Amino acid sequence: MPEIRAVCFDLFHTLVDVAAVPDEVGRFTADVLGVDRARWNRVCFSDLHEIRRPTVHGEVIEALARALLADVSAADIAQATWERQRRFDYALTYIEAETIDTLQRLRAAGLRLALVSNASTGEVAAWSRSPLAPCFDAAVFSCACGYAKPEPEIYQLAAEQLGVDVNGCVFVGDGGSDEHEGAARAGMYPILLTRYVGSRLPAEEMARRRGHALGEISHVTELIDLVRTLPVERERA
Repeated sequence: MPEIRAVCFDLFHTLVDVAAVPDEVGRFTADVLGVDRARWNRVCFSDLHEIRRPTVHGEVIEALARALLADVSAADIAQATWERQRRFDYALTYIEAETIDTLQRLRAAGLRLALVSNASTGEVAAWSRSPLAPCFDAAVFSCACGYAKPEPEIYQLAAEQLGVDVNGCVFVGDGGSDEHEGAARAGMYPILLTRYVGSRLPAEEMARRRGHALGEISHVTELIDLVRTLPVERERA
């Protein structure tokens, strides 16, 4: 097996948690629109949410809102767009120090780092001013590259931008969008990070996500020790 030379990370629910953004920054979009949060999440993760090309955030929110509320007002759409933008910008701007420290230590150990994220344009508008950005050698967003997880092309593109073989990459994420299954098919070593989703998702959903991962950590700081053992574990496998 190739030596581990790079780590690819999911972004949302892995390195940042939009759900934990304070309400005074911006309310949940579902709450602004007056719809059930589970219904909003379903439509947000459906094909109605355009994530494979550049978009205007307000147009995205309007399309998703009208899929749930035919009579939603322009004022509510504008308010929902504004508050949602503030939540995502905040999540990308205020990063825990231990997350930054872990990424820096991985790079200091000689590993290349890439971000591989499914996102519409507005969701990652603050990336350039995020403290995370300088920690990565490459950032691959679905809205910019035209591919989305679990499609193998988005993982392969990340490896190409890092200049490493895809088989020498670890992929770390919360398991949404079947990202671990896609990472494994592309040739990466998938690791499940449970910190933000472990207590929120039903047990059966967590079991499904574990079924596609070859390793599991509860916090990003655990990755440093885990990565050191992976070449040995892969050889034994």
